[in-house]
Amino acid sequence: MRRRVLALLVALAVPLLSSGETAGDRLRTKIAGAAPGAVLRVEAGTYDGVFVIEKPLHLLGAPGAILRGDKRGNVVAIRAPDVEIAGFVIRGSGRNLSTDDAAIHITGARALIRDNRISDMLHGIYVRKANDCRILRNVIIGDGAANEAVANPVMAGLKAGDAASGELCSVPDPQDRRGNGIHLWNSSGHLIAGNTIRGVRDGVYFSFTGHTLVRGNTISQVRYGLHYMYSDENVFERNVFSDNAAGAALMYSKKLVLRANRFISNRSHRAYGLLLQSIDDTRIEENTIEGNTIGLFMENGNNDTIRANRIAGNYVGLRVGDSTSDSRFFENTFTGNIHPLETSGTNMANLWAVAGRGNYWDDAVRLDLDRDGVADLPHREPDLFGAWRRTFPAIGLLSASPGERLLRLIHSRLALPDLPGITDPRPLAIANVLP
Repeated sequence: MRRRVLALLVALAVPLLSSGETAGDRLRTKIAGAAPGAVLRVEAGTYDGVFVIEKPLHLLGAPGAILRGDKRGNVVAIRAPDVEIAGFVIRGSGRNLSTDDAAIHITGARALIRDNRISDMLHGIYVRKANDCRILRNVIIGDGAANEAVANPVMAGLKAGDAASGELCSVPDPQDRRGNGIHLWNSSGHLIAGNTIRGVRDGVYFSFTGHTLVRGNTISQVRYGLHYMYSDENVFERNVFSDNAAGAALMYSKKLVLRANRFISNRSHRAYGLLLQSIDDTRIEENTIEGNTIGLFMENGNNDTIRANRIAGNYVGLRVGDSTSDSRFFENTFTGNIHPLETSGTNMANLWAVAGRGNYWDDAVRLDLDRDGVADLPHREPDLFGAWRRTFPAIGLLSASPGERLLRLIHSRLALPDLPGITDPRPLAIANVLP
């Protein structure tokens, strides 16, 4: 009799114990029990994390499947190679910058992260020492938009007390509690394609990452659309960087290709469409750089090729100092910029025409008697105000004034002495049209 009562009590207790199991617990049990390489299809519903994947696995979410973190650490941690995460809403990571919390944190090679929607996180997707990952068609939404002035990336290493000694002032970063959309560290061989990123700190962050293709991404309302250091031999093509504090800031790297990207409407007090600091042996071609405070900024670069870009409607079209050398500028179109050029000297260390073709300038004399598309007279593009724009901001009121235009006209016919600027020996008579 006593045994029957005990058995009855046990039978009644089992449902009570199992009733505390959540959908997240059941999913973790399935992940733990799955064979390596298995495909797990996850039905619509909310699954509370954390989820740690330590074997090759394909985790595929049906529409409405949500992986929700507990606001501590990562939501999904990939610790094995050949893991696929696809089709989920993923949210609720921790916010600890010292541990790099992320919605998806990857340390296993060849991860495939596709077609997810990620929000309410520190970092969206963080790749750490894991090669050959594919990050495709994800939507990553951060907590806000970059509508404040931000620190200049060149000055970012200065202490607050040192900022005043530099040309561009550093300001506090109001986004210090946000992470990056996609963060790549100490890895190589990735494909980053078709993602939409907005409202994070930096859209895509590269550090010690090489041999990666970044194609067809749209990044907006962030601090730097692309923030980039110590990463060589990468290709960026057909991306759109718009409405950020800076479209892209690339530093201390070499052998890059930036082709057919759009850097548009990146505006703030010190904003850039594209900033290159100590970038060598790099091709910048067929990009649209339009509507920015400073379109293209170059400093301390060597042996770069800047070809067939459309630099239009910026406050300053191109800012290049004499610290940049052995670089080639040709077949670019400069149109509608308030100040086409800003430079620190005569820029004799660079070429402004290659194979008989220079650049198209708004104010050039386009006398082309032989109709070969190249003007018969060289064009001098002066920098009339130079660094005075920062020392005396009110001088900007003279921009595009009749007096400034008259000085430009005089200089184009008769070089004024000691005036910074460049000479294009073979200016184009017809604007280059991007494909």
